[in-house]
This record gives sequence, structure tokens and C-alpha cells, in this order.
Amino acid sequence: MDDSDKKEEKKIFRYGLYAVIVVFVLWLITLLSLINFDFTARGTFGDMFGSVNALFSGLALAGIIFTILLQRLELKYQRDELKETRKEFQTQNETLKLQRFENTFFNLLSLHHQIVDSIDFSYYKNKNKGGSPITRRDYTTHGLGRGVQDEELITIKGRDVFRNRYQSLSRRTRFDNLDDCLRVYIQEYETIQSDFGHYFRNLYRMVKLVHETEFLDTTVTADLYKIRYKYTSIIRSQLSDYELLWLFYNCLSKNGIEKFKRLVEEYSLLKNLPQDKLISIHHKVKYNPQAFEPMK
Repeated sequence: MDDSDKKEEKKIFRYGLYAVIVVFVLWLITLLSLINFDFTARGTFGDMFGSVNALFSGLALAGIIFTILLQRLELKYQRDELKETRKEFQTQNETLKLQRFENTFFNLLSLHHQIVDSIDFSYYKNKNKGGSPITRRDYTTHGLGRGVQDEELITIKGRDVFRNRYQSLSRRTRFDNLDDCLRVYIQEYETIQSDFGHYFRNLYRMVKLVHETEFLDTTVTADLYKIRYKYTSIIRSQLSDYELLWLFYNCLSKNGIEKFKRLVEEYSLLKNLPQDKLISIHHKVKYNPQAFEPMK
């Protein structure tokens, strides 16, 4: 109850008290006047009560109006309470909604780390120091039963796979030719498609979840973007340099150019990209500048 409600309540009760006092005073005056009354003039006395009856009828009407005012004030209090209750329910609903989102979001983030840790890649390295340093052949192409005496099997895991495959991509690509770069990218991607496919699908799903979630039921676009940007920044902070490099070329290839690229640009997911490690700095122009620097 605010100050205006308290003032209105006091005003109504003050008017009611005045009405009771007036009725009591009139009743007292009537009683006193009857003490020395000449009852032989009953006709005149009866006529007098006609005006008194009109007075009391008016007072009864005032009482009804007073009751209506009280009921209106009570209804106002009820409306205010319902409004506050709706606000509380809305706040609780938004809190539960945010909790559900964060549970899903951080579960996906945890899954992201599990996917990265589970990625592995095997290749043969020449044992002869004077020979070729690395033979880029998948372990499965040699066969498990084949003995290769001059080569040893190397298995790498996790983020080392991103570094190894990107270095292989860099060696096999002509400097400025983006089409050639993307062709080789797809070849390198296919050598470990089962792991990388899972990785990029989960990464895309995380960013899409943030992008499609309505936070705090806000209609202010700038505020909504800031909230979403906060969560996508958490995603970006989990990505290593070579993951970002793979993401850069993934979104220029057929794998991500239609859907993922616009989200990468909107939420500046390439902000921490080591641009000096790009196959060509000229490839950067294929992106909206916002991909590297958030809008102000």
C-alpha cells in the first residue's frame, strides 16, 4: 500500500465518521425536542417527521455511497495484490527459464570438452632422421597387420589434432588461392570426419541455442544482444588458436557457410583468431569485420 492509498483510506473513513456524528446529533436534537412536546398537535408532529424521514433517507443513500467507496478501495487493493503476484510469478518464470537454459548450455559446454578430449588421429612418421619427417597417411590405410619397419605409428589426441591437421592443410595449399585452400580443407576434414563432424555440430548447436533464447523477456534489442554475447564469449574462451583457425575455414567451406558463418560474424567468435597463422591474410575479407571485433 503506497502513500496515496493510505490518504484515500483515511479520507473515506473521515467522511464516514462525519456522517455518523451528523446522524447522532440529529437523533439527539429530535429526542430533546420531544421532552416538552404538546402531543395535542400530533398532526403537525407527524408532518414534521416527513422532512426528518427525507433527511434520514438521504443519510442512508450517503451510507450506501460510503459502502461503495469502501468496496472500490478494497477492489483496488486486490488489483494491486494481483499485479504484484503476477510480477512475482513472472520473475519466478524468468528465473526458471534462465536456469533451464544454463543447465542445457553448460551441459553442451561440458560435452564440447569431452568431444575435444576424445578426438584422436594416427599417422606414420619416418624413423630415418634423414628421410621425410612425416608421412601423412591414415593408420587404417596401412592395415593393422602390416609391419612397416622404417616408420613408427604416432597417435595424437585432443587439441593436438587440430594443430597437426591445420599444419598439414597449410603445407598443401597455395598461398592466396581460397578455392584451392577450401578443396584441401575438405580433404583434410574427411580424414577425421567422424570426430570433426561431431565437434562442429555441437559447437554450432551451442551458439544457436544462445542465439534463439529470449532472455528476461526483454524487447530491447541492444540489451538482448549483450546477454547473448556474454554467453557466446564463454564459448569463444574455450576455443584454442587452432580450433579458431579450423572454425575460420569451416565457415568458408560448404560445411558452415550457409548457417554457421552468420552466427560467427554476429557474435565475433573469431575475435581471438591468430591472424598471423592464416594461410593467407587476404582470406579475411570473406568475413564481415564484426566477426573479428564486436559491434559497439
